[in-house]
Amino acid sequence: MRRIRQSDLVLNEPLPWPLYDENGNLLLREGYVLSIPRHIDSLLARGAYAPDPPADNPGQPVPTLPDYVVPPPAADPVFARADTLALTLKRLHAHLLAASLQAELRQVVLALARGIIDACSEDADALLAALHLDRQHPYLVIQQLLGATLVEVAAREMALDESTRLSLACAALTRDLALLPVQTQLDQQAGALTPEQAALVRSHPERSAALLATMGVTDPLWLELVRQHHERTDGSGYPRALSGDAILPGARLLAIADSYAAMVTPRPNRVGQFPRDALKSLFLERARLYDDPLVQLSIKTLTMHPPGTLARLANGEFAVVRSRQKQNEPMDLWSLYDSSGMPILRPQRRDSTDPAHGITGSLRVEECRSAALVLKRLWMKS
Repeated sequence: MRRIRQSDLVLNEPLPWPLYDENGNLLLREGYVLSIPRHIDSLLARGAYAPDPPADNPGQPVPTLPDYVVPPPAADPVFARADTLALTLKRLHAHLLAASLQAELRQVVLALARGIIDACSEDADALLAALHLDRQHPYLVIQQLLGATLVEVAAREMALDESTRLSLACAALTRDLALLPVQTQLDQQAGALTPEQAALVRSHPERSAALLATMGVTDPLWLELVRQHHERTDGSGYPRALSGDAILPGARLLAIADSYAAMVTPRPNRVGQFPRDALKSLFLERARLYDDPLVQLSIKTLTMHPPGTLARLANGEFAVVRSRQKQNEPMDLWSLYDSSGMPILRPQRRDSTDPAHGITGSLRVEECRSAALVLKRLWMKS
């Protein structure tokens, strides 16, 4: 038998199989309708099991991913896989805008979420670096992938179970689905939102969840996280002005990741903030808009200089942070340009405890374009 996950149980729909406890005792018969959310929570907490599916059932169609989904080769370095994940999400957005392949949305998003979870398990620093440094893919693609990665990294630190982490990653990848038709316009618009645009923005969490439901998403946690990702702890969020504990813990975490990713990811009408500045903004609002402990956990997990951060050193060199700093250890800092502004063909490790190698300022990716290939090699080593 297999242990069921939250995504297996759907409110107000008959169970497709009987459920048993870990000793094989029958809990619920096939066809029983779960109509109260806390009953689902109780089942998941105690552990409920369903019979394994038949090994071979010719009458049951086997779901296949659309042709445009290219699973990142497991042998590829994680830094390289980030581009494949971005390309798949970009293609999914294009197909959704063309009103095609909507039936496959759930399985494509699940494949992307699992790809992020696997990549974080192998080398979260490389994935974080690739997404912080990416300037090739559209804003929404990188903002959603970075948000999903931040959620996964923090959720691992919180020791959340795999099923919950999968729902979180899926929600992070689909939270702005209803904005997809107008996202390009919003990215390029310099002025204030029109009343119609403002109404669309404020309603997009509910509308995104409704769209997901019509496309086959039945995971109640995934859908509720999408509905709540713009709620704020002081009640100033939308669409329902929820506050405090009325907001799911996962939604509070998603709000932090969503805000950070939106701040640091550039788009045509504005430059992105430096990671350190975005984290400071979250810290200053931690007691009003966001969950204070979760903000502090996110900052501790990501560090104030996340992988991919470009920095100016006291000696005039340009450097990049390769991995998150561990407690009581120096930063993993590598120089890319010498003090005269010339690229260094082989990046040099710098001792961040040396005052000459202290960080004095931040740099934008555009200031280091000539070092793009050298940058990649830092994370592409086998």
